[in-house]
Amino acid sequence: MALSCLSGLVAWLCAAPAIGADWRGRLQDGSDVEVDPSTHRAWRTENGHRAPLWDGTHRLEDGSVVIVRDGTAVPNQDMIQTWGPRTPRAVLPDSSPCYELVDRVCGKDFRCSTSEPCRLANELVDLAKEALRGDSATRTQDTSADQCREAMGNAFFKPCE
Repeated sequence: MALSCLSGLVAWLCAAPAIGADWRGRLQDGSDVEVDPSTHRAWRTENGHRAPLWDGTHRLEDGSVVIVRDGTAVPNQDMIQTWGPRTPRAVLPDSSPCYELVDRVCGKDFRCSTSEPCRLANELVDLAKEALRGDSATRTQDTSADQCREAMGNAFFKPCE
Protein backbone atom coordinates (compact mmCIF):
# COMPACT_ATOMS: atom_id res chain seq x y z
CA MET A 1 0.00 0.00 0.00
CA ALA A 2 2.75 2.45 0.99
CA LEU A 3 4.70 1.68 -2.17
CA SER A 4 1.67 2.31 -4.36
CA CYS A 5 1.03 5.63 -2.56
CA LEU A 6 4.65 6.65 -3.10
CA SER A 7 4.49 5.58 -6.75
CA GLY A 8 1.41 7.76 -7.17
CA LEU A 9 3.22 10.68 -5.51
CA VAL A 10 6.21 10.28 -7.84
CA ALA A 11 3.90 10.20 -10.88
CA TRP A 12 2.06 13.28 -9.63
CA LEU A 13 5.31 15.15 -9.00
CA CYS A 14 6.55 14.32 -12.48
CA ALA A 15 3.40 15.84 -13.98
CA ALA A 16 3.14 18.79 -11.58
CA PRO A 17 4.39 22.20 -12.64
CA ALA A 18 7.21 23.69 -10.66
CA ILE A 19 5.88 25.18 -7.47
CA GLY A 20 7.07 28.35 -6.89
CA ALA A 21 9.27 31.18 -7.12
CA ASP A 22 7.67 34.58 -7.39
CA TRP A 23 10.81 36.36 -8.58
CA ARG A 24 12.21 35.41 -11.97
CA GLY A 25 15.06 36.63 -14.10
CA ARG A 26 17.09 35.58 -17.12
CA LEU A 27 20.84 35.02 -17.08
CA GLN A 28 23.03 36.33 -19.89
CA ASP A 29 23.35 32.76 -21.22
CA GLY A 30 19.56 32.66 -21.72
CA SER A 31 18.74 30.32 -18.85
CA ASP A 32 16.06 31.31 -16.34
CA VAL A 33 16.57 32.04 -12.66
CA GLU A 34 13.90 31.66 -9.98
CA VAL A 35 14.18 32.64 -6.33
CA ASP A 36 11.71 31.24 -3.82
CA PRO A 37 10.25 34.08 -1.73
CA SER A 38 10.06 32.06 1.49
CA THR A 39 13.49 30.40 1.55
CA HIS A 40 15.39 32.51 -1.01
CA ARG A 41 16.68 29.29 -2.59
CA ALA A 42 17.87 30.07 -6.10
CA TRP A 43 17.15 27.80 -9.08
CA ARG A 44 18.43 27.77 -12.65
CA THR A 45 16.23 26.34 -15.40
CA GLU A 46 17.53 25.54 -18.87
CA ASN A 47 15.99 23.25 -21.49
CA GLY A 48 13.45 22.03 -18.96
CA HIS A 49 16.09 21.04 -16.38
CA ARG A 50 15.83 22.71 -12.98
CA ALA A 51 18.85 22.72 -10.67
CA PRO A 52 20.08 24.79 -7.74
CA LEU A 53 21.95 27.90 -8.84
CA TRP A 54 25.56 27.60 -7.72
CA ASP A 55 27.17 30.02 -5.30
CA GLY A 56 28.60 33.16 -6.83
CA THR A 57 27.65 36.34 -8.66
CA HIS A 58 25.42 35.88 -11.71
CA ARG A 59 24.83 38.64 -14.27
CA LEU A 60 21.34 38.93 -15.71
CA GLU A 61 20.43 40.02 -19.24
CA ASP A 62 19.44 43.47 -17.98
CA GLY A 63 22.91 43.96 -16.45
CA SER A 64 21.82 43.49 -12.83
CA VAL A 65 23.26 40.70 -10.69
CA VAL A 66 22.02 37.93 -8.43
CA ILE A 67 24.36 36.88 -5.64
CA VAL A 68 24.01 33.33 -4.28
CA ARG A 69 25.61 32.25 -1.00
CA ASP A 70 25.14 28.77 0.44
CA GLY A 71 22.43 28.07 -2.15
CA THR A 72 20.32 31.09 -1.24
CA ALA A 73 20.04 34.38 -3.07
CA VAL A 74 20.89 37.62 -1.36
CA PRO A 75 17.65 39.57 -1.95
CA ASN A 76 18.11 42.58 -4.19
CA GLN A 77 15.74 45.55 -4.47
CA ASP A 78 13.84 44.02 -7.40
CA MET A 79 13.19 40.80 -5.45
CA ILE A 80 12.02 42.71 -2.39
CA GLN A 81 9.65 44.82 -4.50
CA THR A 82 8.30 41.72 -6.27
CA TRP A 83 7.68 39.83 -3.05
CA GLY A 84 6.12 42.78 -1.26
CA PRO A 85 5.96 43.26 2.49
CA ARG A 86 3.43 40.49 3.15
CA THR A 87 5.30 37.49 1.79
CA PRO A 88 4.75 34.67 4.29
CA ARG A 89 7.85 32.81 5.34
CA ALA A 90 7.57 29.07 5.40
CA VAL A 91 10.60 27.49 6.95
CA LEU A 92 11.05 23.79 7.46
CA PRO A 93 13.06 22.68 10.47
CA ASP A 94 16.73 22.09 9.61
CA SER A 95 16.25 18.44 10.58
CA SER A 96 13.33 17.96 8.18
CA PRO A 97 13.16 14.52 6.52
CA CYS A 98 12.64 16.38 3.23
CA TYR A 99 15.99 18.18 3.57
CA GLU A 100 17.61 14.87 4.52
CA LEU A 101 16.18 13.37 1.32
CA VAL A 102 17.57 16.24 -0.78
CA ASP A 103 21.01 15.89 0.84
CA ARG A 104 20.92 12.16 0.13
CA VAL A 105 19.84 12.22 -3.54
CA CYS A 106 21.38 15.54 -4.64
CA GLY A 107 24.61 15.22 -2.66
CA LYS A 108 25.70 17.68 0.01
CA ASP A 109 27.67 19.51 -2.69
CA PHE A 110 24.76 19.22 -5.21
CA ARG A 111 26.90 17.11 -7.59
CA CYS A 112 23.77 15.12 -8.56
CA SER A 113 21.57 18.22 -8.83
CA THR A 114 20.55 17.50 -12.42
CA SER A 115 19.18 14.05 -11.66
CA GLU A 116 15.45 13.33 -11.72
CA PRO A 117 15.45 12.02 -8.11
CA CYS A 118 17.05 15.30 -6.98
CA ARG A 119 14.48 17.37 -8.87
CA LEU A 120 11.62 15.41 -7.34
CA ALA A 121 13.14 15.57 -3.84
CA ASN A 122 13.29 19.35 -4.20
CA GLU A 123 9.66 19.35 -5.29
CA LEU A 124 8.81 17.50 -2.07
CA VAL A 125 10.59 20.26 -0.14
CA ASP A 126 8.55 22.86 -2.03
CA LEU A 127 5.34 20.98 -1.25
CA ALA A 128 6.26 20.81 2.43
CA LYS A 129 6.90 24.57 2.47
CA GLU A 130 3.58 25.20 0.72
CA ALA A 131 1.89 23.05 3.36
CA LEU A 132 3.27 25.33 6.07
CA ARG A 133 1.48 28.27 4.46
CA GLY A 134 -1.88 26.44 4.58
CA ASP A 135 -4.50 26.59 7.32
CA SER A 136 -3.79 23.14 8.72
CA ALA A 137 -0.01 23.50 8.56
CA THR A 138 0.91 21.07 11.33
CA ARG A 139 -1.13 18.15 9.98
CA THR A 140 0.00 18.77 6.39
CA GLN A 141 3.62 19.26 7.45
CA ASP A 142 3.52 15.89 9.21
CA THR A 143 2.10 14.32 6.02
CA SER A 144 4.87 15.91 3.94
CA ALA A 145 7.49 14.63 6.37
CA ASP A 146 5.97 11.15 6.14
CA GLN A 147 6.14 11.31 2.33
CA CYS A 148 9.82 12.27 2.51
CA ARG A 149 10.52 9.44 4.96
CA GLU A 150 8.80 7.01 2.59
CA ALA A 151 10.83 8.32 -0.32
CA MET A 152 14.05 7.59 1.61
CA GLY A 153 13.14 3.88 1.42
CA ASN A 154 12.16 3.96 -2.26
CA ALA A 155 14.77 2.67 -4.75
CA PHE A 156 13.94 5.53 -7.16
CA PHE A 157 15.45 8.04 -4.70
CA LYS A 158 18.90 6.44 -4.76
CA PRO A 159 21.77 8.15 -2.97
CA CYS A 160 24.03 10.45 -4.98
CA GLU A 161 27.37 8.80 -5.66
